Amino acid sequence: MNWLTKLYETYENCQSLVGKTTGDGKTPLLPIAHSTQNAQIEIRIDIFGNFQSASTVSKENAVTIIPVTEDSGSRSSGISPHPLFDKLQYIAGDYKDYVSRDKEEYYAKYISQLEDWCNSDYGNSRVKAILTYLKKESVIKDLVRCEVLQLGEDGKMVSSAKIEGIAQSEAFVRINVFSPGISDVAVWEDKRVWDSFIAYYLSLQVNNDLCYATGKIIPTSDKHPAKIRNAADKAKLISGNDTTGFTFRGRFVTRNQAASVGYETSQKAHNVLKWLVEKQGYRNYEEAIVVWGTRDQKIPPVLDDTYEFFPDELKEQPPTTYEGLAKRVASAIAGYALELDVGSEAIALGMEAATPGRLSITYYRELNGSDFLDRLQDWHRTCIWKHFYKLVEDGLDEKGKPKKKRICFVGTPSPKDIAYTAFGRNAPDKLIKSTVHRLLSCIIDKAPIPYDLVKTSVNRTIRSASMDELEWGRLRSITCALVKKYRENKYKEEWQMEWDDSIQDINYLLGGLLAVADEIERYALREMKEERETNAIRLFERFAQNPNKTWKMINERLNPYIMRLGAKAEWLLHIKQDISSSINPEQFRVARNLDGRFVLGFDCQKRLIRDENQKRKDAKMASKASLSNNN
Repeated sequence: MNWLTKLYETYENCQSLVGKTTGDGKTPLLPIAHSTQNAQIEIRIDIFGNFQSASTVSKENAVTIIPVTEDSGSRSSGISPHPLFDKLQYIAGDYKDYVSRDKEEYYAKYISQLEDWCNSDYGNSRVKAILTYLKKESVIKDLVRCEVLQLGEDGKMVSSAKIEGIAQSEAFVRINVFSPGISDVAVWEDKRVWDSFIAYYLSLQVNNDLCYATGKIIPTSDKHPAKIRNAADKAKLISGNDTTGFTFRGRFVTRNQAASVGYETSQKAHNVLKWLVEKQGYRNYEEAIVVWGTRDQKIPPVLDDTYEFFPDELKEQPPTTYEGLAKRVASAIAGYALELDVGSEAIALGMEAATPGRLSITYYRELNGSDFLDRLQDWHRTCIWKHFYKLVEDGLDEKGKPKKKRICFVGTPSPKDIAYTAFGRNAPDKLIKSTVHRLLSCIIDKAPIPYDLVKTSVNRTIRSASMDELEWGRLRSITCALVKKYRENKYKEEWQMEWDDSIQDINYLLGGLLAVADEIERYALREMKEERETNAIRLFERFAQNPNKTWKMINERLNPYIMRLGAKAEWLLHIKQDISSSINPEQFRVARNLDGRFVLGFDCQKRLIRDENQKRKDAKMASKASLSNNN
């Protein structure tokens, strides 16, 4: 019950936020005994219960906070009306005249329940106005008059007609009461209405028992909320309604022996979880993952890449060196550390539906706030490389649409990008989801990066050399980050993101050698104004499998390009000669199936050559400009 206790504590710490809207369209932290429902119809009445107008509700404005009972909040069948707002069959006394007389009991039970609330010591004037209007039994008549509902030639509601995708006979209705001088907020956002129902409903709770989450003897509930991951989610975290199966039978006599939770405890825990998932949750396909501070502290994005990890003010000039990255990450962590101090807690929880009605907890960790930040910083420090695949917004184009530009950033790729690197964007959703889940443990638990994931990424990068250069560059740089992380975890090796002449590893050197061959041929093809794959890229996979034999072919085919370039290729030939002289001939002869260090060497040398080439171009342009000014 740890997760339930921590959620309850979080709600108690966030009492000041209950019911407050954020203005971003997201549901606020709900009060207890309340849920949300998407409304399709809105009726407006005055404080005396007189009809004023009605209209349909757009999907963007449909989320409505409604009071719920234990039965209505978990209803799937039977007659369990919500206390205030509900479907037409419950609130419309004239439903029998336009749709079906079989629903008369729905209205009768709804009205009886609403009357009990209004006649109690906790009644509310706006709720009483709604009761007055609904007892006139003219809801559907009024909606037809306002052309919200459609009738057929037989005077019955058209069964095929829909409102925002919902059959009109099944539409959910909310009612607003205009009460000048009393309230200018909608009924479903009125705190006085919320408090009225909460006080009324708590007065009805009588079944006291031990709450396993709080250790107190309080009114308990065996019906717990759904709609945790989204408004349409029917799966529950706590459920024991299977009296014929083995949900609890075989171990316990009653379901309360398996799990006894206070009504108020359950309401607060589930409501704060819904709020957290919508506010800062990560959707991993059907799985929802949320990380939060128990005092609602600001939490860094755990499953984003390093660029997104930075606050906006640090995104202006993305760092391009390891040292720059270290300073940026430390600065970002320091900002969060002001709130997540030693005494605070960070909780990580993952949920996924095992069946349509059962929600299982797939991941749960409780961490000291500073430990959590240390582990996150370690992830962004060790699994890094220099990337060029990131697209960010860069103003608007001539048509007013957002423009994107490609930037260079040093950092850690997101878990989802890592999963796509290993298995491709067309991989099954289940495989991508499970990979992201495995990487969550690498981040929060500091688990070693899985070797199979590294190996798969290396193999896919080697096989994909002939794909689009930008996409292959993305695969290559993310693979390099994984290899760097793996070798630091496994062998305590520190691999730099720049070419290192002191490294004598045969895999690394052969990667650099192949990069030089690729750049020489590319240089020649540009001079010839030709566009095609180089021999180095065409034979990339074969070279990784058998370097000695394949290099002979590549080297022979390279000679004509070297001769064509002449003196222009001398600086590249010097690099080629330096690498060749560092390679042990015997190791070269027996080398087979090169590992991830081959990709590291190729990427480092390729960037080194391109950076040097850019410097030469800049120097040449500066020289021309100088001569022009002198003349």
